[in-house]
Amino acid sequence: MAFAPRKIAFVALGALAFAAAGCGSNNKGKIVGKWKIVSAPGMGDDELKMMEALKAYAFMEFKADNTLTIGVESSDPEFQKMLAKGGEKATMSCKYKLNKGDEVEFYDLPKEMQEKGGMFGKNKDRAKTNVKIDGDNMTLTDDDGKTGKLTKLK
Repeated sequence: MAFAPRKIAFVALGALAFAAAGCGSNNKGKIVGKWKIVSAPGMGDDELKMMEALKAYAFMEFKADNTLTIGVESSDPEFQKMLAKGGEKATMSCKYKLNKGDEVEFYDLPKEMQEKGGMFGKNKDRAKTNVKIDGDNMTLTDDDGKTGKLTKLK
């Protein structure tokens, strides 16, 4: 009978270890939500001004199920229609995982994202990025030192 308590303890320990995964992240409980991209590699002042004129913005939406959607939205209904009619996708999705500290790993990157590169590197299916969140401000920094800045949408 001494075997049964040991087996239960082993199962409980395994469950505890599983539950603790990701607990070492500085971003746990802070990253989920929709974030407006304020600046990013390859996104110059001209593009930002053009998007502002169209009442449009780029965003990243981190969901609790560890999916990330990156896209463009606008408060202008005409621009929204134009986005819908255009041949290009207005959003792309991938997955993310919170690692220790500030590290966030992005994976299952779509081909469009891999081809453009940007914060996730070019021709990569996965990338690790440091993400620092201070209140409603997020800064992403990749291995090459490129940074992106976002603000939380409410």
